[in-house]
Amino acid sequence: MTRPEVVQRIRSYVDDNFLYAPGSGAIADDASLLTLGVIDSLGVMELLLFIEQEFGIVATDDEITEDNLGSFAGIADFVVGKSANTLEPAIADRAC
Repeated sequence: MTRPEVVQRIRSYVDDNFLYAPGSGAIADDASLLTLGVIDSLGVMELLLFIEQEFGIVATDDEITEDNLGSFAGIADFVVGKSANTLEPAIADRAC
């Protein structure tokens, strides 16, 4: 999945689950969802569950940071980066 696709999917999830009226499009990709009050600590946990179910990405404790989960851009970078790291061992295994 591409970075723009991840951003769009996360925006859709945030619209459906955290905003009273759809409108995450007005939030900049790099804006802090925590500072804006869009999500709180419980929202971060819900978002982690969604990321795991939607993208198959499991965050370790040290990956649960505002850099990785605090903005649409951060989430997309985290998901795409983690997906790439997950695929690399599988590709290497097939080459052997």
